Amino acid sequence: MTAPDKEFTSNQIKALRAETPGATNRLHFDNCGASLMPLPVLKVLRDHIDLEAKVGGYVAHEQQFAAHERVYGSLAALLGGEASNYALTSSAVDAWNKAFYSVALKPGDNIVTAFNEYCSNYVAFLQQARRHGAEVRVAKAGDDGALDLTHLESLIDQNTRLIAIAHVPSSSGQVNPVVEVGSIAKKHNVLYLLDACQAVGQMRVNVDEIGCDMLTGTSRKFMRGPRGVGFLYISDAARKAIEPAMLSNQAAAWVRADRYELRNDARIFEGWERNVADQLAFGAALDYLLALGPKKVFARTQSLAATLRAALYETAGVSGTCPENAKAAIVTFNKAGMTAPDVKAALEQQGIGVQVASVMHTRLDLEARGIESTVRVSPHYYNTEDEIERFVAAVRAL
Repeated sequence: MTAPDKEFTSNQIKALRAETPGATNRLHFDNCGASLMPLPVLKVLRDHIDLEAKVGGYVAHEQQFAAHERVYGSLAALLGGEASNYALTSSAVDAWNKAFYSVALKPGDNIVTAFNEYCSNYVAFLQQARRHGAEVRVAKAGDDGALDLTHLESLIDQNTRLIAIAHVPSSSGQVNPVVEVGSIAKKHNVLYLLDACQAVGQMRVNVDEIGCDMLTGTSRKFMRGPRGVGFLYISDAARKAIEPAMLSNQAAAWVRADRYELRNDARIFEGWERNVADQLAFGAALDYLLALGPKKVFARTQSLAATLRAALYETAGVSGTCPENAKAAIVTFNKAGMTAPDVKAALEQQGIGVQVASVMHTRLDLEARGIESTVRVSPHYYNTEDEIERFVAAVRAL
């Protein structure tokens, strides 16, 4: 499906929803958790599983080798860089860990991160800091609630080995100034790892514009692919500067009894064993987005999010928990007299899917703002204005 005009027409939205089986009987506002897959993605997934059933996993992969190779090119077409700069992994966390744990640390070194960093990343910081005698330095929020770039830069010194932040945190619609952080990283010649898990698929993300050395993301969120696939971007310079924390026969060739040779692309971070069906389906999701037109998809997604946030935050009994500068398609709130899990359960009974973000997800941010848990709502381009009205009415009536 192609749509060259600047905005989706109502008929195009109807067609998109007709290609989304899950949208028929459910109001799905959990796209930052797991989006609904469209039919073309489901077909690729099912077809490959059927092929594996007929010829076995190895032969099925051989027969789909060219299609599998195209996934890397589709990633580069969407996010920048070259196909050789991308590796496919089992999840975004897997991709991030493979990148982060490959950055060498020693006593006295430090890692710079942000106040709204994701829990999985932060516990990895703590482990490596304790293991190597390094320090975790956290850039604070400014008076406007946004990441304080002056403070972040002040934390960098000659012992800073990595700047690692999230593009969009998992517990709010805040968007970190990732391009500005990239300029700071380049100025100080420090490696820059960006967790773009919640950004890819809902807004423009381009590694060349951002200036990051490494970037990670997932298939299952705003990309509308299946669960069980992540990816890693790594620049050529960064790949040559670090060595993977672990190797496999996918990453290196055993050329003599006492010697191996590394690959010369990002796939040094891959393992041989993989879920080919899921990775092919992720490629289909990438191509689906590229065919629709990323600019149109992103514009509609952000417009729906802004409409939802405004309507929801004006509803009696609702308290918004996004920072004032939030603009991503993640909207968080609490309802007076109810816990966030209770709101989620009550909406689920009405066929409305949302999620809960707890203090454990972004502890430094939510704890500082006195938030134990909050309802997380995330629309996408295949949602409609009518669904927003229905959702706000449902929340009002709780």
